[in-house]
Amino acid sequence: MQVTATVHLLRVNVKPYSDAYSPNVFLVVDSGQAILIDGGFPDDGSLSSRLDYLKGMGSPRVDLIVITHHHLDHAGGAHRLAEATGARIAMHPLEARLLHEAAERVSSGESLEQRILRREAAKATADLTVGDGDALSVGSLTLRVVHTPGHSPGHICLFLEEERVLFSGDNVLGTGTTAIPPPPRGDMAQYLDSLRRMQALDAILICPGHGPIIREPSRKIQELIDHRRQRDDQVLALIGQGKERLSELMREIYPELSPHLERMARGQILSHLHKLQREGRVEMREEGDEVACRLRG
Repeated sequence: MQVTATVHLLRVNVKPYSDAYSPNVFLVVDSGQAILIDGGFPDDGSLSSRLDYLKGMGSPRVDLIVITHHHLDHAGGAHRLAEATGARIAMHPLEARLLHEAAERVSSGESLEQRILRREAAKATADLTVGDGDALSVGSLTLRVVHTPGHSPGHICLFLEEERVLFSGDNVLGTGTTAIPPPPRGDMAQYLDSLRRMQALDAILICPGHGPIIREPSRKIQELIDHRRQRDDQVLALIGQGKERLSELMREIYPELSPHLERMARGQILSHLHKLQREGRVEMREEGDEVACRLRG
């Protein structure tokens, strides 16, 4: 699907994602040169679909595959795409390290398929590391690297300066909100700082890591900032009412939560608590598997 004169969305629906949430891969092309943003999944169907799209465009020369962050739905297919196109792989150095650490991590309840996927993703060795402010050329176009930590420590966005298109990775999604893990894997305070920085770019389009294109970037980003502020206020109010344990906060904030989402919900509340503790507004302490908290001052 063509988004602008130079930007294309190479969307592939992958189970178990719905149509709106399958990971997006974007192509920026000018004067026969191209850069892919993210790699999606490495399955044969995703790979062949994206390669067919490139062939339909006359097979532009793909110089780089830039990975916004190390999560497997964004990095998993980069190695196979690089092999097929001859492109180099670029990512932030923090994400390069995290990608390979993820391949060695053993998670309880993980399927063999998930384990294989993590190892496949880790084949995406960084041929080039990029950092904040770096400029990547695509023909006569410039993609500016913007370091936007929060969802992941080395998460980057890319800003197509000539068309004011922002590729947001998972910091801004086309539908809903993104998960912000607690430290050290994520950071809520950094995430809010990153959103403000993204908003200041004054993009006219956001191409998100999942979901549809965002046509009102500033409004969408402000909604996300407001949502996190409201969650801070809700957490503080509940603690003030005597809900001083993480399990109590979870029951109040997510009263009808599906069991498979409990881990993510716990992480979201912990992320807010870490932020509020850093600001001197709450104190936290671990009590076995529980986390107790109270207001300060």
